[in-house]
This record gives sequence, C-alpha cells and structure tokens, in this order.
Amino acid sequence: MKSHIPKTVGVAVHAGKPRSHDRLLELLALLRKSKIDILLDQEAATLAAKPDTACTLKEMGKTADLVIVLGGDGTILRVARELEGSAAPILGVNLGNLGFLTSIRSDRLKSSIREVLRGEYHVSERQALQATLLRAGKRKEAHRALNDVVVSRGAFSRIVRLRLSVDGELLTEYVCDGMIFATATGSTAYSLSAGGPIMVPTARALIITPICPHALSNRSVIAGENSVVRCQVVSAASELLLTVDGQVQLQLEVGDEVEVRQSSRTVQLVTPKNHSYFEVLREKLKWSGANV
Repeated sequence: MKSHIPKTVGVAVHAGKPRSHDRLLELLALLRKSKIDILLDQEAATLAAKPDTACTLKEMGKTADLVIVLGGDGTILRVARELEGSAAPILGVNLGNLGFLTSIRSDRLKSSIREVLRGEYHVSERQALQATLLRAGKRKEAHRALNDVVVSRGAFSRIVRLRLSVDGELLTEYVCDGMIFATATGSTAYSLSAGGPIMVPTARALIITPICPHALSNRSVIAGENSVVRCQVVSAASELLLTVDGQVQLQLEVGDEVEVRQSSRTVQLVTPKNHSYFEVLREKLKWSGANV
C-alpha cells in the first residue's frame, strides 16, 4: 500500500512499560517539531500530564493519518481492536524486546519516526479474522482478531472434544486441550508454540492448529482465505473459553459453535523501509544468520 506524509498522528501507550513516560515525551517533542497535529489516548494524555486532551481510540481512528503505539505486541492487538475497523495505519514502537508486530526498537525511535514523517515507510495490509459465537443456532456475539482465535480449557486439566468442519464439510473430531485459529500474522504467536507452521505475514490463509491432540496424526491444517470454519463443542468436562487475540474472553458451553472466517476489514501495519521481517524472525527464534 502506498505511503504518504501524515499530518495528524494519534498516540497510544502502555503506561506500565519501562521508560514509557520518557519515550512518550521524546515522541511528542518530535511530532511538535514537525508541526504534526497530535491526538492522545487516555494513557498517553495522563502520562503527558494533559488528561483533559484525551480521546478514545475509536475517535482517533476517524481522524488520524497514522497511529503510533508505544508498548508491545499485546498493546498493538488492543489498539487494533479498539480502533474498530479504522483504516488508519498503525506503527508499533517496542518498549521491550523487538516483537513481530512492533517494528521499531525504542532506542531507534528518533531516527525511525523522522523517516516515517518524511513518508519513508511501507504499509503492510494484514488479514484479520471474524469469530462468531453461536448458541442454539443463534448468533450471540462476534469479534475481530488480528492474531488468533483460541478455544481452550480453563484452569482444570480436562480434555475436550471438538468437531470441526470447513465450508460445511466435516474435517474431523479432535480430542485435545483446545484449538487455535490463526492468521498468517498470528502464525508466530500461540499457533507456533502448539506446533503450527510459520507463514509470511502478508499471506492470506486460515491456520487450524490443535492444542495437545491425543492422536499423533492430528496436525495443523491450512484452509483457504475464504474458508468458513466451524468448531462445535461436543463435550467438555470443565470450563471452556473462547479467547480473541488475548483481549476478549467468553465462556463456552457444550453445543456451542464458533464460526471463524476472514474479516471484511484488514489491519494496516507500518514498517520503516529498512525493516526486515526475516531478520526479526531469525532473532526471535534464535536461527543462524550465516549464509548457507
């Protein structure tokens, strides 16, 4: 997607992260020097000692040309959800270790933000999922996920039985601890730790990964981007939860169905021009960087 020079920038922050206050003030000084109109979420406004200037992320998404997020991958997921489908691109500044969604290290904030304010960046369009909870055949509620939708047991270690269908055709019944439905962006999150594949984040697919399946033949399945997957709770001897991007959590009952499909809306993530996804992948997974 074509980049442009932002005129109005929204800022969101995870106030609990180390040095969030210092980095926020540093960012605001850069934006003011460039004569950028600034919008602050509640945490950013409070940290900047301007609580009366705060706006909601939903309001921010209607006006901002760019939303800068100071925090980690979890903060990005929260902001993406609260922007409620806004087309405003999101730029993540990581206040800890480099993440898969946050593309700028905090120690490179000044140089990277200057590049972005000159229009020197890329916008990566990411697929999102829509998860709909169906109870007794009726839609109960729906939520959008950038990373993943997870059906998992609660605190007690009891297996569950889940029946999965893809585009109306039975896939199989799983006896397992749960199920992960992930985007390519979310392939390096929970799905990866459960044995799922790594996909380039701009790919379009729906990854189905069982959690601790009792049959060794049960592996991840990659469905098409337009596939509609249904997961029915056949039996569960303990609490069962539906979690969306680690942000929303709903209780499931036996007989409930979770329908997962591609969302009609995407999420736009900003990366500086020198950002390398594969470099981040090598670093996070401790892979060798030597030429083969």
